[in-house]
Amino acid sequence: MNGVISCKYCNSSSVVKFGTYKGVQRYFCKDCQRKFVNKDTLLKMKMPVSVISSAMSCYYGGMPLDQVQRHLEQQHGVYLSERGIYNWIVRFSKEAIDKAGTFKPKIGDTWVCDETMLDIEGDKVWYFDIIDKDSRFLLASRLSKGRSINDAVALFQTANARAGRIPRRIITDGANVYPDAVERVYGADTKHISSKPFVDTDSTNVIERFHGTLKQRTNVIRGFKNMAHAKLLTDAWLVHYNFFKEHESLDNLPPAVAMKLDVPFKDWGEVVRQTKVILPRRKPVKRIIRKRRPMRRAITPSIVVSRVRR
Repeated sequence: MNGVISCKYCNSSSVVKFGTYKGVQRYFCKDCQRKFVNKDTLLKMKMPVSVISSAMSCYYGGMPLDQVQRHLEQQHGVYLSERGIYNWIVRFSKEAIDKAGTFKPKIGDTWVCDETMLDIEGDKVWYFDIIDKDSRFLLASRLSKGRSINDAVALFQTANARAGRIPRRIITDGANVYPDAVERVYGADTKHISSKPFVDTDSTNVIERFHGTLKQRTNVIRGFKNMAHAKLLTDAWLVHYNFFKEHESLDNLPPAVAMKLDVPFKDWGEVVRQTKVILPRRKPVKRIIRKRRPMRRAITPSIVVSRVRR
């Protein structure tokens, strides 16, 4: 937007604001005398898609809300409250998670699983996740207040459903919950490898680097508010990591794009544009039916004449 709106019909810059319609700013061109809306603006949204997608990219790229606010003011010439930006993040994170759930990745035979701790309102919770070693695609994650076998089993089952298959090998750290969980879910079909620190082969370095990136993100936002808030943002971070974040090991492509499959979106702008706007239903108008009075019988001329003769 850059603070300048040009007419989409004649490209004139002689444009003035012309009220709003259904929450969308309209403009009037003094040269061609036409009314129009910004082609990059969604119905019921006052800001263009470019501004919203920029806020989403900055937030999941590592900026806190106050820095995102300053970035939008400097780059796009708009001032927005932190609460308004956060509402965008919540809304379009849900959209991205829903659309990403339909994507079926091309997965290898070796998966790496690990866990780390996150801060939620001063409480420490466990964050489990599992990644495909070859494609670097994050298959599943799970938040839990404990570190039990059931948590690891639920993580494996979610990863199986997402991949549509089971792995031949699973590499984990030395946590004692994984051997029994692998045996319960996979039996003898999958080989479990318990990795040790500072090894060159069969290590968990791939997923530990992701944990480092994730903690940089969570440190910036100073912890999560609650479990629901943490689940939403970590699930959306998985979408950002799989579909938007470039990886040097994948020729600077996101994991989903490097698979050369059809992806539901390629950036946050497409997530915003594909969002369906549901307009509120109008209340049915009650029609008042008035009772008609019975019509009086019309007097014909013959009747009048007969009455006069009498």
